Amino acid sequence: MNSTVEATTTSNTSAIPNTSKSVAAKQYLIDVRSPQEFASGHIPGSLNVPLQTIFAVANSDIQPQDSLIVYCASGMRATQAVQILESMGYRNIVNAGTLSAASDYISQ
Repeated sequence: MNSTVEATTTSNTSAIPNTSKSVAAKQYLIDVRSPQEFASGHIPGSLNVPLQTIFAVANSDIQPQDSLIVYCASGMRATQAVQILESMGYRNIVNAGTLSAASDYISQ
């Protein structure tokens, strides 16, 4: 079965991929800012999962063994998202903090 779980707010059209099988650990760049902030600029390839919808990750392709890099505007929402993800069993998480810091982090 191949479906998607929406990372929703009323104007968000981003989706977290969801397929029934996942074989190897993958890396995901997760932007927890609002859809409006995401639309104003983001790292190419990142998923927009606003903080208030972070629980949608549990119903997606993203597995606990996957590597997650989380960022937002100031780092506060990223910190909250990391705490929530950890409580959901995700362990391989990098809190990149801000958009700028995340850009620097992935270019290393």
